[in-house]
Amino acid sequence: MHGPSLPSVLKSKPATHDTTTTPDQLKAGLARVTSPQETPIYICAFQDCNRLFPSRDRVMLHRKRDHNSEEDRDIITWNE
Repeated sequence: MHGPSLPSVLKSKPATHDTTTTPDQLKAGLARVTSPQETPIYICAFQDCNRLFPSRDRVMLHRKRDHNSEEDRDIITWNE
């Protein structure tokens, strides 16, 4: 694999209790297998940011706004 990769352990955040999902929703099966074409994922790996975005363009807008950078490296994706 070329370029950056995610660390084996990501920074943790406190978990929140799900108070809205019903037992019927769980039985209906919320998860399914997907593909890069159906679910594009782009991860900003700039300075250990690790935020997810639906397109490279959105990552770049985030980089410019939040990191004050137009560097297009350190993006993790399964779409390219």
